[in-house]
Amino acid sequence: MAAGSQGASLGLTAKAGGLLLFAIGLFLFLPTVLYLVVTMLPTAVALVIDRSATRSGWLCVGGLNFAAACPGLFDLWFTDPSLEYATTMITDVFSLLIVYGAAALGWIIYLTTPQIIGAFMEMTSSRRITRLKAQQKQLVEDWGSEVAREEVE
Repeated sequence: MAAGSQGASLGLTAKAGGLLLFAIGLFLFLPTVLYLVVTMLPTAVALVIDRSATRSGWLCVGGLNFAAACPGLFDLWFTDPSLEYATTMITDVFSLLIVYGAAALGWIIYLTTPQIIGAFMEMTSSRRITRLKAQQKQLVEDWGSEVAREEVE
């Protein structure tokens, strides 16, 4: 058997093994998977619809989404790790409101942060320009108009 075909079969075996482990884990941890699938839906949506160059919107949404889902996840793990309890948790409107509200807050932060940073940078840049023009004026007064050159606007 050639070395290239051995590598291909090993890759296929690894993928099949990984898929088998995933399927076993899915059934062993079904309450956790069910809870996370329902509560992390806003993160999945953010991952799909974010078309920015950096595609980092899902990180902001997902971070807050996961942080709000963690108390429920711990409650599921340490109170009653059953499928019935997970179903009860995901049908609780108030806990879903908190988790999805945190994801909405992540979207708000993601969408407003560039404008806030842009306004701050514009403000500091205009202040710096004003300070540099004052320094330039002082240099002209100290050294004469020969040190100044025409401004290009």
